[in-house]
Parts: sequence; structure tokens; C-alpha cells
Amino acid sequence: LVSEVLSAAQHEAVKHGGGPLLVIGGAGTGKTTTLVERFAWLAERPGDPVGAEAILVLTPSAEALRERIEERLGRPASEEPAVTTFQGLCARLLHDEALEAGVDPFATPVSPADRLAMLLERIDELPLRHHDLRGNPSAVLGSIVGRIDRLKDELVTCEDYAAWASTLGEEGARAAREREFGELFRAHDRMLRDAGTLDFGDLVLLAFRLLREKPHVRARLAGRYRHVLVDDLQDTSFAQGLLLRLLVSDRGAITAAGDDDQSIHRF
Repeated sequence: LVSEVLSAAQHEAVKHGGGPLLVIGGAGTGKTTTLVERFAWLAERPGDPVGAEAILVLTPSAEALRERIEERLGRPASEEPAVTTFQGLCARLLHDEALEAGVDPFATPVSPADRLAMLLERIDELPLRHHDLRGNPSAVLGSIVGRIDRLKDELVTCEDYAAWASTLGEEGARAAREREFGELFRAHDRMLRDAGTLDFGDLVLLAFRLLREKPHVRARLAGRYRHVLVDDLQDTSFAQGLLLRLLVSDRGAITAAGDDDQSIHRF
């Protein structure tokens, strides 16, 4: 059944100029298998093969999907096909286009645990008048790190947040706490810059800004990858979704698979 559905979908895609395809199905229904078959068909179709090196695959489980694709193609592991996560793509893009992005090409992202350790080590520098650290400072600072990550997933910067908090007025405990959180957000990002590093949210945010503001960079990336495959589309954040739209805006050559019943991460 998967083979028949995919064959019909591919026929329609070719007939209409290779436009986007969306595969929706529940767990265990063969969505990832469909993407693997789609990759093989694109790479080897008679008359106009895309070539494995010109297909970008975005997935939360890069290593596992890469192995399945290479097993299907019957080729040994190599630099290509390009199977990676959103963060991996963004890190590579910022490294290759460091001058255009205005970032250090050797800046490496750090984990939430590393950032929590950073805040604990420099806790005396943090504005914490309205955040109660008594008893368990690690839990409070850990929740702050998590909140920053969720905001960056929505493309909210520390400047954006501070601007919003400033509209809450001068009175009330909530307003004071939100303004202080804006200061904490700014201090967190400043400490990352001082250390010459980024967090994972910065990777997507900076890559999105680069592709939005530099059409020639976007054109270069589109020229490198003729088609994009996305697995577990429901797990993409708002920021990743906008980045994906920019990535395929010039061609529209994308195949995505997902299960809307599993769309729980943004909630």
C-alpha cells in the first residue's frame, strides 16, 4: 500500500512540477519508510535523477534514518547523503556562512545542563530580587533556562521579551517578575557571548535571520539541495517551521511526513 500511494503521489508531483508532498499517518503506518522510498526514487529516477548529494533530510533521528537510506541505496557510509537535525543544518550553515551571519565560525552550542552550570557559577551577577532561590537554586535556574529555550523556539529574543515586559506597567508582583526575567534572559545571552558560544535556540534563530535577510545565501543553499525531506514534521518548533519555509521558498521541492496526533511538544 505504501508503495502504491507513494508511486501515485510521485506521479502527481512530477506532473505538477515537483511541488510539495505531505504524508500524514499514525505511529507505525510507514511514514518513515515512505520517506526512504521517496529518497531512493528522487536519487535514481530515470531521466532526471536528483542525486543523493542534492537531497537534504531533516529528522530528529539522523543516524537511524541515515542508516536506513544507505541500506536502501546499497551504498556505504560517506559524507552524503545529508541527513541531519535542524540544529545540525543550522550549525553547518552558520559555519559555512560565518562572515555573512556575523558569527564566530568556531562557536559551538552548549547544552541546557552546561548553561545551568554557567548560571550557577556566576549567580552573583544575576538579577534575582523577584525570584526565590531559597532551598533549590538549581531548580529555579533550570526552569529559567527551559523558559529561554521555549521562547527562542518561538523566535523571541531577549530584546523582544524586554520590550514586552516594559509594557506591563510599574506596579504589581507579576510585572516586576517579568521585567526581571527579561534582565535574566539578557544576562544569559551575554554570558554565552562572553564565552564565545551559543545555545541550540541561537542556531535556529541566527540561521533564520541569515536566510531571511540574505537572499543570495538562501539561493546558494537552494542550489546545493534540490529537494528537502522532513521526518516527524509535527515536532518542528515555530522557528524551525519558518526556517523550513525559507529553505524551500525558491523551489517548493519538499516532502514531509508527520502525525498530527503526536503534535505535543509545542503544547
